[in-house]
Amino acid sequence: MPRRLAVLLSLALLLLGAPVRAQPNEEADRAYRRGVSLLEAGKLEEAAREFEKVLELAERALGPDDPRLAVDLNNLGEVYRRMGRLDRAAELLRRAIRLDEAAGGRGPALATSLNNLGLVLRAQGRLDTAADLYRRALALLENSLGPDHPDTARALNNLAQLELERGDVRNALSLQERAARIARASLGAEHATTKAIEAALSRTRAAAGVPATTAPPASPSAAPTGSRPSPATAVSEGAPRSLAVPPAREVLPPPGPGLPTPTPAPLATAPARPAAPKSVRPTTGSSGARLHLGSIGDPSRLEAEWKRLTSRHPSLAGLSLLPPERVELAGRGTFWRVLAGPLASREAGTRICTEITAKGDPCVVLGP
Repeated sequence: MPRRLAVLLSLALLLLGAPVRAQPNEEADRAYRRGVSLLEAGKLEEAAREFEKVLELAERALGPDDPRLAVDLNNLGEVYRRMGRLDRAAELLRRAIRLDEAAGGRGPALATSLNNLGLVLRAQGRLDTAADLYRRALALLENSLGPDHPDTARALNNLAQLELERGDVRNALSLQERAARIARASLGAEHATTKAIEAALSRTRAAAGVPATTAPPASPSAAPTGSRPSPATAVSEGAPRSLAVPPAREVLPPPGPGLPTPTPAPLATAPARPAAPKSVRPTTGSSGARLHLGSIGDPSRLEAEWKRLTSRHPSLAGLSLLPPERVELAGRGTFWRVLAGPLASREAGTRICTEITAKGDPCVVLGP
């Protein structure tokens, strides 16, 4: 029988649904496979047309209110997110959430849609709302899969990264320490996810001014190493996420390795600014938007940080370092936002941020 997969799109958070019977539909299956190939080739406009066709065929087979449509809504939303069409992506994902909720969703299926919408809102700079969605998705996973499941660890890490971007280093540290304990106990110290979370934890500790320590102890209630399936084979204990058409369709994962490790990105701004280096340009551009690429504690490091970022991310070519914004956080000190521009549009900025976050660095589009 064809295997249906429900992959929870997030920053390296995967949930797989159970295999079920599927009603064959060759036309939809071909459209889906063409869409995946086009997406992998970076032909986003063409991929979107194929995934629109897949959704249309699924609606025809299932009706417009069937919760199983959420898989295709998530897929199409992800394509539009990569295109920078964030409003359209959010519209599709909100519809998926409504369908899940109307069906009484309480587990991984609804968590998928919530987390994906959070990813879109994060790209829009709506960090507080995105954090609320991440927390809700985390609660669903804890209740359905358990507090010590590897996917719960990934959700904790996702939320920690967002809290770090919002400037709440202390909360990010607490979330990430728990994620690391669960990952080590459930996946083992050598698992790629464990190593990625622990590397992110080390950077969060550095941002919080906490000395580096040895690997976190295992959570007392977690299963022994090797007793749980890896994220590539983990079977959801909640309702399976599947479609009648086409066979073997899954929610698309985001590009890149996932598990970003942003530096603190405080939000509360103050008017004072340090003297800008000579290479810094004033903000220009038709959109008035710019990229927020993290924060640093020493403004004299601004040019060095910009040099590091441009060598690591070719997508920044053509942009310039902008005057930094000074932010004050009570009890934590002063930080300066690293900003770049000008941007032709928010959509252009979103495309750049998608490439940057896929490599594990922070990036948010600011401005109108």
